[in-house]
Amino acid sequence: MKRLHGVVCATITPLDGNGELDEASLRRLCDHLDACGVNGLYPNGTNGEGLLLSPEERQRAAEVVVDRNRQRGGRMSVYVQSTAATTEETCAHVRHAAAVGADGVGVMTPFFFPMDGESLLRFYDDVLAAAPEGFPAYLYNIPGCSGNDISPGLLRKVMDRHANVRGIKFSVPDLMRVEDYLLACKAGTEVLIGCDSLFLQCLLTGGTGMVSGPAMVFGRRFVRLYESWREGDVELARELQRRVVETDRRLLGIPAIPAVKALLAMQGVIATDRCRRPFRSLDRIERNVLKEILEDYGRED
Repeated sequence: MKRLHGVVCATITPLDGNGELDEASLRRLCDHLDACGVNGLYPNGTNGEGLLLSPEERQRAAEVVVDRNRQRGGRMSVYVQSTAATTEETCAHVRHAAAVGADGVGVMTPFFFPMDGESLLRFYDDVLAAAPEGFPAYLYNIPGCSGNDISPGLLRKVMDRHANVRGIKFSVPDLMRVEDYLLACKAGTEVLIGCDSLFLQCLLTGGTGMVSGPAMVFGRRFVRLYESWREGDVELARELQRRVVETDRRLLGIPAIPAVKALLAMQGVIATDRCRRPFRSLDRIERNVLKEILEDYGRED
């Protein structure tokens, strides 16, 4: 069983000049990330604009990523974010991910409508029951966007009821919650943080990795950070984490998904930086900041 660990890229969904799925660019992106040494891919999530794609587009994007990773030897794990506006569509995406050979799924909470703990537990019961027996899943908690939070107690309940749930991706800069997840759940529970600036801190507190959009652009840096931590070179890991934080602060104020797409286009990885409306294009000043960031990254060891 492949798991989510280390550097996991929340993969974007490249679009062509007409705003349609650009499969050739998506394959190049997979090649680029494999060459950088990242550990996993996470299509159709927040950075993938998954909720702005049609069900057919989401499923095709998942197929392309799974197929390309397989063609390159299958080194990276592929977990497909599957939550949609309805439980029925969410279950359909889970079944599709299993059918096309993904390693597992990520399942975000329902969004927009407030849900209490019992409602969230029933949602996960329904969705996880749609998966083939033993098909791996991670819960995905991003309450700032979804409006619903997975408490440590709820994570424990879901994991007790569904043995295929490995852990959680937690996209909030809160290390205390990481500790609470690890304390509340059984040994072996895996917690990945969705905040670049806390990657090393999450590892040090017992987490297993990070799911990141910018890691698609700065893959070598993130992989070196993870490998240096694994090898016990904490001094180098701290220096690389400092660079991650510095870049993160320089990107403040620039729309995140358009910025990642623009940086990948500047690197020649994808053909266009087009996003789904209502995302806007970046202005000249913002693009100049991105060019300077890329130039500095190019001078790293």
